Amino acid sequence: MTENDFLSPAEVISTDKQLMESPEIEAIAKKVIEKHKMEFGPAEIGYFLVYPNISKQRAAKCMKATREVKYYSGNDYLIEVSGELWDMLDGNTKEMVIYHELLHIDPSFKSKTQEWKMNLRKPDFADFYTINDKYGNEWYKTVQATASSLYDLDPRQENKVSL
Repeated sequence: MTENDFLSPAEVISTDKQLMESPEIEAIAKKVIEKHKMEFGPAEIGYFLVYPNISKQRAAKCMKATREVKYYSGNDYLIEVSGELWDMLDGNTKEMVIYHELLHIDPSFKSKTQEWKMNLRKPDFADFYTINDKYGNEWYKTVQATASSLYDLDPRQENKVSL
């Protein structure tokens, strides 16, 4: 067989990230939803831990499911949390992280089409006023400090740790 640029072996870039469904996060989310009387209509939410992390400066994220993910999983939204960081947080901080992520979920009913539109809500600033006014931001600082000690981040990088 003749040499061919298209068939030559190339370096494969693989990811060592592992995605796991999390019954613990789901249980905390149910508690938070009930406690804060949150309403999401027919929206289904999937909860995942990403090991070792989403990134060193990303503690958690909420996203709208793609059409394909919705088809195969039934989820409209996905909440992902960095696994190593999650394992180091105390119960109260875990609850606040999930509350923050749930506040991103914003489904709305369109009366014209009689359908639900799944939207994402942006925070009012780095956080939501709903949380900041009631609980302050100590929990957010705890997340940043935990990520900083876990990944040996310098102070500038620590300030960039986000949800």
